Parts: sequence; structure tokens; C-alpha cells
Amino acid sequence: MQTDFFGKGEAAVLFTKTGHDRRYKAAIIGSRLLSRLCSRVELPKQVELATDRPNIIAANHSSLFDLIAALIVLGNYGIPARIGVNSRFFANPIAGTFLRAIGCIPFSKDDKESAEASMADALVAGQSAAIMPEGRITRPKDQVNGVGQGRPGVSRIARRAGAAVVPVGFAFADEAWVPGTPLPKPRFGRHRVIANIGPPIHFETDDHIANANQLMEAIGGLVTTGRKTRSVGSGQR
Repeated sequence: MQTDFFGKGEAAVLFTKTGHDRRYKAAIIGSRLLSRLCSRVELPKQVELATDRPNIIAANHSSLFDLIAALIVLGNYGIPARIGVNSRFFANPIAGTFLRAIGCIPFSKDDKESAEASMADALVAGQSAAIMPEGRITRPKDQVNGVGQGRPGVSRIARRAGAAVVPVGFAFADEAWVPGTPLPKPRFGRHRVIANIGPPIHFETDDHIANANQLMEAIGGLVTTGRKTRSVGSGQR
């Protein structure tokens, strides 16, 4: 697997457009503005991505703030991604309209084969994808090293598309938007969410459970690092 490092806006050269670019960019701007009102997201100056195959960005899921943080991360490096989102959010007229407008792909137990195929097709077409392998918000009691159990879908998608998986660990997102509350806390940027990003992972076998465990172990290490310090190697975007 060949990789390279990309700074702010530099990764756009790797990907084809999704067809949702204008609204996607507007969502990134909105996420940055919302972050200024509540919790600012800190991230590395560069991200390592595969250059000889598609990339799936995979992050932990402890809060609804994760979608805001994900859009900030993707926007910072210029990655136009199809984001996998639980289908129940599409049932809300406002949320559903927004998610469809930025090209999100609905995932549920009932249509996982179709959703996985749609994401794999997007990757093969030269687009990027973003997914939260836990498939749901994982509460602290169900976490080990800050993450829950990863589902095998991410491995099936990666193997089907020949994609690398880039692990992302969000620390303190569950403090930015406490699970079960309707809105994030207004803190005017005084609270920090740390986004740590690891090197791409290439799954070499079709042992999807083992691959998911490998990925979640990598994400858990990034979350643990973020919890140890809120400022190591990061800067506001």
C-alpha cells in the first residue's frame, strides 16, 4: 500500500466529486460555525492517506457531535466523503433532508447489504467514504479504551472496494454533546474535542470480525491518546 501525507485542503486531488459538493461544503462551514459556539475541534496538521486505493475514514461514535467533528476533519483536508448514517435519522424530515443533500448513505440492519454496496460503489468510483463502525452511539459503560464493539460491515466494504481504512479517534465529543440531550452545550469554544488520526489500515483477509476488532483497537488507542492531553500536536481548524 502506498501512502502520502496531506495538509489543509491538499487531499482533494485524490478524489472524484460526489455530486453533492456545494451543500457538502456548506455543511462543513456550518459545522465550523457551530464548533465555535460550543466545542472547538483540534486535529493534526497532516493526515496520512492511501494513494493507490480508495480511503474509508472510520471514527468512534460516542455522541451526535461526532458528525460535526467528522465534517470538520473531512473539510480540513479537502476530503469529499459519502458518510454512512443510521437510517433512523433520515426519518426526521429536517434531518433527513439535510443528510440526503450532503450525500449521506442510510444504514440499518434491514438494508445493510444495499447500503454497503452503495458505499463500495462510491469508493470504486473514486470517492471517499466515512463511517462509524460501532453503528450506534456507544455509552461509557459499553466502552473499552473509549470505543465500543465494531461491526463487520466496514471490513466487508473495504474488502469489496479494495479500500484502506483510516482510523480516527474523537476524545471528549460526549462532553461536547451529551448523549440524550437535544443540543450541544454552548461553551463558545472553551471546550476542546481532540481528533487523532492514525495511518491507513489494509485488511488482508475476509475475517471481518477480526478486521473490525483490529480497527477498533487502533481507534481506541487514538481516543486514549486524545484523553491524555487536549493539545498534543493539534491546532484549531
